[in-house]
Amino acid sequence: MNKQRNYPTNHVSHQLLDAVTNHEDGTCSFKIDTIPEKGTRTIDLFQGKKRLFSLSISEDGACYQVLQHGQDTGCFTLWEDEV
Repeated sequence: MNKQRNYPTNHVSHQLLDAVTNHEDGTCSFKIDTIPEKGTRTIDLFQGKKRLFSLSISEDGACYQVLQHGQDTGCFTLWEDEV
């Protein structure tokens, strides 16, 4: 039997990130309009103390990077556009 495990989101509390919501299913979310003007929200994915992936979002767009530790563990990205 294959059981799906929900891993908790370890979102670190910070006074500037009060718009981030942790959900019971282990995910978290935020609204784009909570990013300050000319600001950036960065989401980093860690495995232990090693950063695997980084995603930055601003009012002008988004960018991401799979870091060396991520490549070493087989982390990869899929691209999907929504209109």
